[in-house]
Amino acid sequence: MTTKRTVLLALTSSSHHGFFRGIARYAREHHWHLVADMIYTAKIPAGWRGDGIISFIGYRDDLAEFILASGLPTVELSMTRNEIQLPRVEGDNNMIGCLAAEHFLERGYRHFAWAPMLDDAVNDERHCGFGDRLAKAGFICHLLPPADTCHGDPSTRDWATRRKVLMRELKRLPKPLAVFGYNDCVAADIIDACNNAGLLVPEAVAVLGVDNDALICESIPVPLSSVCHNLEGMAYEAAALLDRVMSGRKPPKEVIRVHPKGLMIRRSTDILAVEDLQVARALRFLRDNYTNPQLSVSDVVAATNRSRRLLEKAFRRELQCTINDEIVRLRINKVKDLLTNSDMKVVDISAVCGFSLPNYLFRSFRKRAGVSPKTYRANQLAAQREFDRLRQQQGGEEGTSFQKISIF
Repeated sequence: MTTKRTVLLALTSSSHHGFFRGIARYAREHHWHLVADMIYTAKIPAGWRGDGIISFIGYRDDLAEFILASGLPTVELSMTRNEIQLPRVEGDNNMIGCLAAEHFLERGYRHFAWAPMLDDAVNDERHCGFGDRLAKAGFICHLLPPADTCHGDPSTRDWATRRKVLMRELKRLPKPLAVFGYNDCVAADIIDACNNAGLLVPEAVAVLGVDNDALICESIPVPLSSVCHNLEGMAYEAAALLDRVMSGRKPPKEVIRVHPKGLMIRRSTDILAVEDLQVARALRFLRDNYTNPQLSVSDVVAATNRSRRLLEKAFRRELQCTINDEIVRLRINKVKDLLTNSDMKVVDISAVCGFSLPNYLFRSFRKRAGVSPKTYRANQLAAQREFDRLRQQQGGEEGTSFQKISIF
């Protein structure tokens, strides 16, 4: 009879719970037993001995020393400490930056800024992916001060001083401005600085983060759009790689890259870039009121300082559509979201999204999506099932093992 051996799982930061989910999924499939003490204590388990380690070292020298001293098979989940020779699994940071640039370019932005956390390899890769894609489109990328005040320029290591510098830069740069933050924490800080500086988000400054951490993205005054960095997929691949290394097979020489899963669009970028302030005000009013079935073009005009004729003209110049077109677009996008992410009946979705009659929703949806709401929902469900099937198939290719593993 085989006795299940102890497995230790430890992470340095609760902000990387996606890592834990990925390792836990692999552990369940391969009969590893995991203990997550370090998520809560942040302390190194002195004296622990096991079979392997998955690490997220970051800038903790004590973790690096512990891992090197252990002599155990180890897989690292970051490019932060490249001087330490370890097999690595990392996100495709260049693609993350490219996705961010594509998102802003599709919305018509012409002015861009990169907001780093630190000056390290991962920041550099995301910055390059973002900047290179913008350069191909003929645009430049401005650089904002890093969010980490403990490293980098000594003149901005004090939080209050850095905030003043950041606000000054955000005010100085041309508008409308699209800012890409290294992660959701950095992007949330940009939104906070914009609020302090009196800059409307997203009308004056659109902000995009990385990780799609709901705790951050949905708890700030302007909900944050974010690139869905596949942390769970990274950790799952790292566990599979460690399994191979512990079985005696050599790891690949190159870093294993895991693609991002796409973007989650929230209010911080859910707007088209416009230079006309009155159009920007109209768009904000529309976002706040588009679900009201009584909303009219006259209501939108009343929220600005323009006549209807001049506002309609400005709308066509900035957005190549009418005010009514934009109302319908916002409603259709909300319908798509509810069809994909809820079990609501179409008739109920119609009411929630501002369509006075279900028949109006059906006509408008088919005209813009090319299919009926029912068919759209079925297609989305089929695509999700296929994705889940492929993911399970990939996970089931590895053999069963009983190992002891630690994650730092």
